[in-house]
Amino acid sequence: MAVLISVWARAEQVTLAWDANTETDLAGYRIHYGTASGSYTASVDVHNVITYTVTGLNAGQTYYFAASAYDTSGTESGYSIEVRHSIPAANRAPSAPSTPSGASSAMVNTVLAFTSSATDPDGHSLEYRYDWGGEVLSNWGVAGQSHSWTGVGQYTVKAQARDSLGAVSVWSDGKTVSISPNQASSADLDGDGVSNDQDAFPGNPAEWRDSDGDGIGDNADPDDNNNGIADALEQNTPPDAPLPVAPAANEIVGLTALLRTAAFQDPDAGDSHASSRWQIVQSADGRVVLDVTSATDLTSLQVPRLILDENTVYQWRVIFTDSRGASSTWSQTGSFVTDFDLADGNGNGIPDDQEADGSIDLDGDGRPDAAQPEIKSIALPASAHKIGVQTGGSGKGVLITSLESADEDIVDFDVDLDGISDEMPFGIIHFKLIVDTPGDEAVVTVYFSDPAPRNGRWYKYDALRRKWSDFSAQAVFSADRMSMTLTLRDGGEGDADGVINGVIVDPAGVVVASSSGGDSTVSSIAGDLANASDSGSSGCFIQTVAGEPGCPLILLSLLGLGSLVGVWRIRAA
Repeated sequence: MAVLISVWARAEQVTLAWDANTETDLAGYRIHYGTASGSYTASVDVHNVITYTVTGLNAGQTYYFAASAYDTSGTESGYSIEVRHSIPAANRAPSAPSTPSGASSAMVNTVLAFTSSATDPDGHSLEYRYDWGGEVLSNWGVAGQSHSWTGVGQYTVKAQARDSLGAVSVWSDGKTVSISPNQASSADLDGDGVSNDQDAFPGNPAEWRDSDGDGIGDNADPDDNNNGIADALEQNTPPDAPLPVAPAANEIVGLTALLRTAAFQDPDAGDSHASSRWQIVQSADGRVVLDVTSATDLTSLQVPRLILDENTVYQWRVIFTDSRGASSTWSQTGSFVTDFDLADGNGNGIPDDQEADGSIDLDGDGRPDAAQPEIKSIALPASAHKIGVQTGGSGKGVLITSLESADEDIVDFDVDLDGISDEMPFGIIHFKLIVDTPGDEAVVTVYFSDPAPRNGRWYKYDALRRKWSDFSAQAVFSADRMSMTLTLRDGGEGDADGVINGVIVDPAGVVVASSSGGDSTVSSIAGDLANASDSGSSGCFIQTVAGEPGCPLILLSLLGLGSLVGVWRIRAA
């Protein structure tokens, strides 16, 4: 059987590959394409190669591709079976949010609630943040958020929206809020038992709170939280704020620290603990290094590998959400200090017991990998294999800071959930990248000392969700399977820290699924298409005649994320 080459598609371009013809007088191939089936308005002579990238395609447009072969006398075959691929439409930013609604005046230290709304032209979910004036920004979160001011004056409140793919709207129009000093003439002017600095209506003894900031006191407001559900029908009280238990304040911990809280508490009988949001911040610069929500790690979280740096002070906090969707406030902030990485004595980002021989040259450029800052190589402790990861393929500044391998017994290697453990010839590798700008794309090359199995695929592991995901659409193996080009994005799928922060943490590996059947699936597809061609139901538009090049046969496999993986096998007549 001919060797199959994986190819892929990215925005506004498609890469196609095929097996070579066997005719001795073969001269080359042509790719034909257009925006209607069977009508090819463009073609390109790719000469005698077996892979080609068609560029300059329009986002949001569907294209149809076919191939032909020609010999040294200029005789050309008919068209191959047609391949169709739709170029994804470019992600559009959300609309400008509405002007925040809420109270226009209050006293110092009074908590005011604001809400805003925006729409997304692509139908993506949205989250919001607020500018409270003076460049004080909230965290990204729900549409309704609250704030209190400690200073007297006028503040402009604005909202901004961000979709689930990271596109950010312009700021909304501003709402002016006037903050006045606390009334000193009386601790409780209206005699309702609530001090003036806590009373949203200091002159009205029947009202003192305005939960949704709409200027109507809670007693008179039928929908205090402005969520469209009458207060009389709402009985769900948010859970109590989590109580951090460990680590103790400023305790020295390892690089995979275990964070723990006290048990979930909720005032409503019958409410259960649905999820927890864990956030870790580097104290020195306020950079968020982990922000994940888990339905399994509810009161304890083992921090994944390579998230934390050694000898660094961190702060952490948690939010609990109950089974009816109500979320607590943030917990009190805990703190800890990471110990030195005792497994990496020389501080080069590679565990001492995985250091590769100083002469190893996995990228084959004639220079030892250890002498090149853009590549790190390791020797796998449980085998003779070696793996290297090299940066520099994206055209942007990317730095690799850590690389290590782990055979973790706690990981279930049954990626396809068929009950049979799968093979990982190189184990799990973890590496950490730093990109120039948060949200940047990074392209790296992974080198293997031995060829990756032909039926091996690149899988990501999510340690927090205990879940594997096929990442083959972003992983392109070389023809000899000795290397692989991998495309990643900060904060995107596969980035273990769950946040756009300029750091990509990537646990992954080559997996040979036990139920994949080797190449039998591909062979079956090839046979089906060949039979269809022989029966007259498909094939060349122009019948092949004796002596002409054979008709190309296209095998098409669509993988995740809308990418195109196509193999064109060209056979003799």
